[in-house]
Amino acid sequence: MNRTTLYTLICLLPFLYINKISAQKKSDKETKFLTYYEIHNFNKTPRYNQTVEFCKLIANNSTMVSYTSIGISPQKREIPLIILDRDGLTDPKEIRNRGRAIVLVQASIHAGEPDGKDAGLMLIRDIAIDSLYLDIIQNVSLLFIPIINTDGHEDFGTHYRINQNGPEEVGSRFTANRLNMNRDFIKADAPETRAFLNLYHRWMPELFIDIHVTNGADFQYVTTYGLDHCGFLSDPMHKWSKEVYEKKLLNKMERSGYPIFPYLEYTSYQDSTSLLLPSNFAPQYSNGYASANNRLGLLVENHIYKPYKERVTAAYNIIINSMEIIGNNKESLSKSINETDNYVASQLFINDSLALSYKHNIDSISYVDFLAWKTKTEISELSGAQWSYSDRDSPVTYSMPIVTAYIPQSKIKLPKAYIIPKENFEAIELLKLHGIDFCHIPNDTILSVETYRFINPKWSDQPYEGRITLNTEYTQQIEEVRLSKGDIMIKTDQPKIKIVAHMLEPKSPTSLVYWGFFNSYVAPPTEFWIRLNYMEVKGRELLEKDPKLREEFKRKKMEDANFASNPKAILQYFMDIVRSNIEIDANRYPIFRLM
Repeated sequence: MNRTTLYTLICLLPFLYINKISAQKKSDKETKFLTYYEIHNFNKTPRYNQTVEFCKLIANNSTMVSYTSIGISPQKREIPLIILDRDGLTDPKEIRNRGRAIVLVQASIHAGEPDGKDAGLMLIRDIAIDSLYLDIIQNVSLLFIPIINTDGHEDFGTHYRINQNGPEEVGSRFTANRLNMNRDFIKADAPETRAFLNLYHRWMPELFIDIHVTNGADFQYVTTYGLDHCGFLSDPMHKWSKEVYEKKLLNKMERSGYPIFPYLEYTSYQDSTSLLLPSNFAPQYSNGYASANNRLGLLVENHIYKPYKERVTAAYNIIINSMEIIGNNKESLSKSINETDNYVASQLFINDSLALSYKHNIDSISYVDFLAWKTKTEISELSGAQWSYSDRDSPVTYSMPIVTAYIPQSKIKLPKAYIIPKENFEAIELLKLHGIDFCHIPNDTILSVETYRFINPKWSDQPYEGRITLNTEYTQQIEEVRLSKGDIMIKTDQPKIKIVAHMLEPKSPTSLVYWGFFNSYVAPPTEFWIRLNYMEVKGRELLEKDPKLREEFKRKKMEDANFASNPKAILQYFMDIVRSNIEIDANRYPIFRLM
């Protein structure tokens, strides 16, 4: 080696060392901020503590990310929340004052379906640490709940979701109290649901995304989605959802290599060319709850048979594409929200009839290209039965009929106000939780109101979601009722009136009546202790005091020989009179409609 070469090497050594150190630092940074999912070959998902640690790591290394908790689970775990805002803001008013919309993403409500958790953690890392998508967060901020069902999440193992294609271990569908949170958004039995509702009504996000994994049908799509297509979301928001958000999301997902299709049922799972029925979602479901609040609610249902990496990537694309659409169209979205809130709170809306449910209109169909698999049928070597299954080596595009319209069901005429006696504290606490405005009656009074009286009640044989549910018929009538100072009046001219109606109207499939909140009002109390033979005394008293009753009793005996010859029926006749006077409100629903 000559002197010149040696001198050159000596001069370059500091730069080579600096470059080596720089590369090492870059490598250390990349490793430090890799998610558990990425480290473990895209087929493992982190446990609760690992998830929280990663959330805090990102928050401690970025001024754009804040970590907090929205509440405590029954097993005393914090429910984590990440707030991503380019200025590090954590107050919804301050964020909106900067002109930004808010997107809320929830994962692991069914903790065996963690796709959204791993997608959201990577996305927030990519934005906050790697400075990707900074133009998108100019106009939108992100709230991310990586695990809403924290206790179910930690019921961890390989025995759940056995037909799901990864990750290797997952949590359970239910909470520690054995509740399915995605049936709980009206009755709010789960503490986790209550924590979510407090967050939702404080922030009122323009878009809420809830990420799940399907259980059933097989097709080529990695992701299906649920948006309101039937009418739980009122115009003009329904129009904006369809013409702006849905149209743009479909286009963006197609371009990103993950075409999506509405979440649906087949009329026959054995016939891949059968009628497609897109699902609709009442407010007991998360995305339906958003619709009833005049806001966008997107259900993401990734496909159970697709590899976990594909599902997480699809969820990642759904979130970032949605953020971009909301941010780029926030002015028209804000205008549509205001118009919808004002319309729903108007006399025009109140004067119309409100549909509490919808069914598919099978007379209204169109044809759509559907990416499916050919079906193979053979005699099973295992069971000996005829076995039909998807041949995933044979993709096929079918032109399939799909329902495009819905028929409103269970229509009601809204009153001017609902009145709840103050002793019904469970219902009143739910009003507060749902962010519903109400006032107190200032004085004792008597009002003429419309009432419901229950008839032919039928309770479920087994509990559903922890409750004995009630299906009942009822009569409607005008009655004078005595109200007390402090009773609750809920006026219907407010934007959340759909939530009110779904809670308080017995016709609603998710009403508090259905969930058993008012079972004690449906039939006379069992404490009625007067025995039938006492009517030998009381019957004589009644006849002596009431000439009209004497005539009616005499006529009934003359006209009904069976009655006249049946001592028990005669005593029961007087028992019914006594009971009707003692328990005049025994079958009356204790919520009144002021017309």
